[in-house]
Amino acid sequence: MTDQQISDKPLNGQRPSPINSRKGKKKEWKDLTIDPLSEGHESHQADYVVGKNPITWALLEVGQLFSRSKSGKNLHVKLNDGRAICLDSRRPIEFKPSIRNSTQVWVVTNFNSTSASKADF
Repeated sequence: MTDQQISDKPLNGQRPSPINSRKGKKKEWKDLTIDPLSEGHESHQADYVVGKNPITWALLEVGQLFSRSKSGKNLHVKLNDGRAICLDSRRPIEFKPSIRNSTQVWVVTNFNSTSASKADF
């Protein structure tokens, strides 16, 4: 066999395909739901304060605590550019690329965990 015949020979009955021809599953973003904990949930064991002015989601740092409402009745942690997790309900939320520069959140500016009487998680 020549080198060309060897390279054209199928592997395990299949022809090798170039990496560029792979087609992956396209990411489908979930819509950001209205936060059910923004009103009337149990207070946290620890004391915390949210900022007076909102910032956009894109300016928030990974690992930073924030609230989705001005009242500060919920706490979330930013996991990466598109996801966060609610500390109250332990449910993840997603921020679509189209709303990342416009969605406003309130950063937790002061957090006193030493005032907690028990673990919050």
